[in-house]
Amino acid sequence: MKQNPSILVIGAGKWGQNHLRVFYFLGALAAVAEANEALHDEIKNRYPGIKIYRSHLDALADPGIDGAVVATPAPTHFEISRAVLEAGKDLLVEKPMTLSVEEAAALNSIAGSKNRIIMAGHLLLFKSAVRKIIESIRAGLIGELYYISMRRAKLGKVRREENVLWSFAPHDIAVLLKLVNSPVKSVTAAGKAALQPQIADDVHLHLVFENDVQAHIHLSWLWPEDERKTVIVGSQGMLTYDEHENKIWHHQKGVNQDLSVYNKGRSEIIFTDRDALEEEARHFLECIKERTEPLANGRHGQEVIEVLVKADRFRSQSELDKEYFVHESAYVDPPVQIGKGTRIWHFSHVMSGVVIGERCNIGQNVFIAKDVKIGNNVKIQNNVSVYEGVILEDDVFCGPSMVFTNIKTPRSAYPRNTADDYIPTVVKKGASIGANATIVCGITVGRYALVGAGAVVTRDVPDHAVVYGNPAEIRGWACRCGAVIESEETEVLNCPECGTKLIITVNK
Repeated sequence: MKQNPSILVIGAGKWGQNHLRVFYFLGALAAVAEANEALHDEIKNRYPGIKIYRSHLDALADPGIDGAVVATPAPTHFEISRAVLEAGKDLLVEKPMTLSVEEAAALNSIAGSKNRIIMAGHLLLFKSAVRKIIESIRAGLIGELYYISMRRAKLGKVRREENVLWSFAPHDIAVLLKLVNSPVKSVTAAGKAALQPQIADDVHLHLVFENDVQAHIHLSWLWPEDERKTVIVGSQGMLTYDEHENKIWHHQKGVNQDLSVYNKGRSEIIFTDRDALEEEARHFLECIKERTEPLANGRHGQEVIEVLVKADRFRSQSELDKEYFVHESAYVDPPVQIGKGTRIWHFSHVMSGVVIGERCNIGQNVFIAKDVKIGNNVKIQNNVSVYEGVILEDDVFCGPSMVFTNIKTPRSAYPRNTADDYIPTVVKKGASIGANATIVCGITVGRYALVGAGAVVTRDVPDHAVVYGNPAEIRGWACRCGAVIESEETEVLNCPECGTKLIITVNK
């Protein structure tokens, strides 16, 4: 193989710029993929001779590329990382690796089948101080580990899309898993959403490991001081590390068997400091060249996601503000099942047998007929009736006054009002239906489809299709992020906003 593998950086935003700088310095930067063309001139001036692509899919088709760094927003990590691996390239993906355990497992499966490397961007593992701490613990400097306390807190930057757990915790969880070197036995968490509903600003996370070591992490972006501190307590001493000071202290103090306290002072542990991002990049290049497993491999990245998911689930289930709300003017006929965080507003009526998922918003004057099934995070705007036989999957949006029907040939004089008379209608995950649209019964509206305002839908809508008119016809395609793509004579489309590859299937 050539002296240095050729690296593609996907995403030239704030953190992507750091990867560009480091891989260029190491002589390994070959190309960059960045959808925002306004950044292209700046990249050309800074990194002359580097190929620039608008789409990462075009860049991945370059046979000269050996590996790719994914430094795009977290919701895009899975789709872009999958494309990298399927193109036969090795992968370094920024934290969090994905937003679900299933997606992380899928990436590991693809990497295994393609014999590709996955490395998670857990930068703290490449800080010289953290490496020294892990080395000291493994060498038995403070004896048997008892417990670890971490705090990562400051004032801002507050995110709108992710809570402080997902934003801050991947760093410390990645270090804990290496430091303790034992499977996680249990995860609990508690948090407070002070600034925005359902987005926790302050979280306390507690982990218990199979070897009985316990760890506590406090995470906050609503805090008076910028703190990044770690305390590690063992049977023969303690370690403290302040990330801002970049100093490790060995405290030779503790409690004797007779419960008397001893204190032999403290000493600084000396280490040679190196640039963490450069060390991470060098490690990735070495793994590509030697075909060796990274320190933060795909399995390690998945384990971090598993802890995050368990913590977020525990926190959500335990917070009182996640209980559902029913306005005093609304009627709910028992028995029904309503998920936590759901809101049912003025003059709405929910009949018996209905199942409504978590975090749904049911607007004013909405009627939901008996036995209807509604998924998680569904938004139903004012004046909508959801009749028996209609199924709304997760993340569906129903615009104001849109209409579902459930019988093909209704007659007032000859009632058709038994369950056998109703024709099922399914609106699949992520689909959006505009105001005043009509969905004729028996229709399936595909995943992430967009139905325009006032449309009359008389036949199935494919996944990602944009339809409008009377009768509704396919006018284009939509990514799950909401970006609309003009119709093209192709089965594969590229989203101009997030770069997601869409596989279009239309049954003719």
